[in-house]
Amino acid sequence: MVLNVFGKDALDDPEPMGLKRMTKEEWPDQWPALTDGTVAETLPTDDTPELKMVRAVCNQTQLEFQPLGLAYDADTHGWRASSFHTQLDGQGAAILVATTMDGTVFGGYNPKGWLGYGEWLDAISAFLYVYQKGPMGGLGGGNGRPVKLAKCGGSGMAIIDEDNKGPKWGPDGLNIDLENRTARSRLGTYYDKMPGGGKTLFGGVGALTGGGGAAQLKTLRVYVALGDSELAKNYVPNMFQFGKGELEKIRENDPKPGSSDEADGGFKMPKMPWDK
Repeated sequence: MVLNVFGKDALDDPEPMGLKRMTKEEWPDQWPALTDGTVAETLPTDDTPELKMVRAVCNQTQLEFQPLGLAYDADTHGWRASSFHTQLDGQGAAILVATTMDGTVFGGYNPKGWLGYGEWLDAISAFLYVYQKGPMGGLGGGNGRPVKLAKCGGSGMAIIDEDNKGPKWGPDGLNIDLENRTARSRLGTYYDKMPGGGKTLFGGVGALTGGGGAAQLKTLRVYVALGDSELAKNYVPNMFQFGKGELEKIRENDPKPGSSDEADGGFKMPKMPWDK
């Protein structure tokens, strides 16, 4: 049909009828996550072991070539959903990394970011990941590489973005309860199962049966891009998206960094490196 309408050379034309094609290089989040075992190259700004692990899973995402900054650290900002949203709402695409008490490193990529409006977000490029323990106790199953689990069953309900709730990838893929410092994972419905058929990120009890037992968390942090890519800077929103300054107008009465929120027990909201 395309050839009949646009001509025999239409599929070879990068801009048929003046309409530019989307490419994976320019719009990586329009495609499912890359899970072929390749990893992204480390940037000079990746100056900690944790940042290097985070960078590795960022291949074919909008964060792959962007310097990353720490936007939320549960130990610093508080193990509270309110603190999570204070630090991250409106910050854009983000990647979470957490460690369980037994040393398992895992997390998830949210290409849409959080706003706390109670939305169930579509995101075909969202994924979960885990660094499995190797036979000698090292991470990465002995090869230092993470296992990435792509969104399955289409793009729907990839991210559950609810105010006063911790982060969730799908209704059951990964659900983090910040106040209780626990994480639950049930794979196979919204996110792919583990390569061996396991139905949870954490192994142990429920790994093959889908029990999705809770894992106790030791650390949890979220990284975002420190700046905008050239593509993002030049992007013009369509009619269904927030225009320039519209979201800022909606959130202008939100508590500002450095202010004290009495409703949150007088917790002083920290300033981030990019706050003026």
